[in-house]
Amino acid sequence: MIRFSAFSPKLALGAAVALAAISLSPGSAQAFVVNVGGMQYDVTTFTGTYDANTSKFATPANGGLMPWWTGDGNKTLASVFATQVGLFFGLPNSGLAVSPSGPAFGYRQFSQTQSIQVDGSNNPIDQGVNNSQNFTFAQATLYTATPAPAPLPLFGAAAAFGFSRKLRKRIKLSPGALGSALPQA
Repeated sequence: MIRFSAFSPKLALGAAVALAAISLSPGSAQAFVVNVGGMQYDVTTFTGTYDANTSKFATPANGGLMPWWTGDGNKTLASVFATQVGLFFGLPNSGLAVSPSGPAFGYRQFSQTQSIQVDGSNNPIDQGVNNSQNFTFAQATLYTATPAPAPLPLFGAAAAFGFSRKLRKRIKLSPGALGSALPQA
């Protein structure tokens, strides 16, 4: 018969360490880093309408999230971003002339938002999006690498804790190894 009570503290400690390592490991974020013009951008998407998100449709210098958005539109830059992102975000948009398509890289607005998307073959296409139509758009911010917490310090702490427990047990079981430091009368 196997006694599990002798293994419980080690099993519990191991499970706790494994759970902590999993929870602190960096997850996969739904973002894509591209290099355009020597600068790295973190491209993400949002779903909504142009009308409800007008603050995003501007260059970062003007408080927006679309470096390819300029007064008269920078179709070339929008195309560069769309081509680099490719099909990373899949084909979330439908209901257009070329359907389905990747996220819209909106580059200017007149009666409708002009944008560049990629089709299922990863070809850039230029089409208009109704300003009040719910759509998946791309947005980009300058990429800043942030260090993710690593599980390695937790493994070190667990090893130190286990070692101290063993040392304590060994000291407790050794006969007279650590006598009293007080003088005996």
